[in-house]
Amino acid sequence: MAREKNAQTKLIRLAQILRLFMEKEKIASSWLAKEFRTTPRTIQRDLALLKEAGFPLHEIQKGSYQLSKDLVKNLEIFDDTELALVVALRNVVSQLGQPFQRAADGVLERLYECVTSMPVFVKIDEAIPLDGAFLNRMVKAIREKRRVTFHYSGLRSAHPVELEPYRVVYFEGFWYLIGNEPSTGILKRYALDKMKDFRLSKEGFKSIPNELDDVLQKSANIWFADKTNIKVTVLINAEVSHYFKRRKMYPSQEITAERPDGSLIVTFSVGHYEAIKNMLKSWIPHITVLEPKTIRQNLLSEVKGWVKKQSKAR
Repeated sequence: MAREKNAQTKLIRLAQILRLFMEKEKIASSWLAKEFRTTPRTIQRDLALLKEAGFPLHEIQKGSYQLSKDLVKNLEIFDDTELALVVALRNVVSQLGQPFQRAADGVLERLYECVTSMPVFVKIDEAIPLDGAFLNRMVKAIREKRRVTFHYSGLRSAHPVELEPYRVVYFEGFWYLIGNEPSTGILKRYALDKMKDFRLSKEGFKSIPNELDDVLQKSANIWFADKTNIKVTVLINAEVSHYFKRRKMYPSQEITAERPDGSLIVTFSVGHYEAIKNMLKSWIPHITVLEPKTIRQNLLSEVKGWVKKQSKAR
């Protein structure tokens, strides 16, 4: 409880320091120490944390700092608690790599636009709870390139796992750890809420694949693949075609033809069926899978199975 309160106090202090920098041209660290009744060393750690989180703080002379206000947007619209949350978010994503930083910047950009314009309701799906200490241990393993072990509760039974951890990723309300399984050389994905007995090994690994972040950035869900060599061709009915014109329903979506009746021929490049099946299902009965035949049959089989279950339900 005390640890949680200390973390909250620190975040609020960071938010208040950030607000002072937005109001003043420059601030001395010694003045901040007196203002917050803490030690100069604590203030130095606070300033370092803000810089690590991506806030453009610069030491313009010994002990005197300045915030480049032209590089931050509208932070004054948040109260201290909200601003503390922004600091916490940016600090976490700064440790997780470029995809998370870009995603966080996009989320904050939309929040700024919503708050500074007309009142807008934004519905964000609730995520599976994530333990901060657990996340920090995973980040430590990734940064130090150390193998990890844990027990994983799969669909059938729990089993031990050894993994070279590459990234912690978030998709559709769930957190996952992805990495290479040394025994098979296969890139695996594991849901964090199904892990137990997580341990860092003394054994390390050489590197994280250079292309991984780019693959994740182009993925719509956890079923990503480094090779998207399956082309799925779909006929979109005219009554819903405008949705596909307005935005991509899947990152690799391409409209290849627009028919006189308003329907569309759309293609998607995927690595396997799992990556796109839920998106396809969500548009039934307004779509027809044209190619490949295997995906059409898989989708048809699943729908038939669902219809059969529904007909037996009472």
